[in-house]
Amino acid sequence: MAETVHLYLKANGTDIQGESTQVSLGRGDSIECLYFEDSVRTAREKGSGMATGRRTFEPIVIRKRIDKSSPLLAKALCNNEVIEASFKFFRPSPSGDGTTEHFFTVEIGEGRLASIERVSPDTIDPASALEPPSERVAMVFHNVTWTYEATGASHHDNWRENQ
Repeated sequence: MAETVHLYLKANGTDIQGESTQVSLGRGDSIECLYFEDSVRTAREKGSGMATGRRTFEPIVIRKRIDKSSPLLAKALCNNEVIEASFKFFRPSPSGDGTTEHFFTVEIGEGRLASIERVSPDTIDPASALEPPSERVAMVFHNVTWTYEATGASHHDNWRENQ
């Protein structure tokens, strides 16, 4: 069983529901992410490794199937709507009992959609012929919280704050 990421998204306070293929653990109306990436960097001096500037958050990027959320995402992008998002990470339970557990969460606030790219795979190429049409969605944000669910360990950051 693969590890999966599910997006729970609001645009201007309204839920944007997806068509997840997994329905247990409250995932039924979520947006199932085929790919997830988030990144933060700090500027460093080459010789000493000392910090030379503020941290920089890259946009969060996901890839998802084109589904009922697609036109609503396009609307949120075109209208510059404020988004709030929760990305919930699921994996097989370490107990080995065949169940799935929610183990990690990334939450963003005061965000916006930065871009959407739609892709229909090359149906002639056997390597990609069975892939579904998908979208690559990039999101920018002002604040983020990362939480490891089992221990409750978390960190909240707001890029507008000096640290």
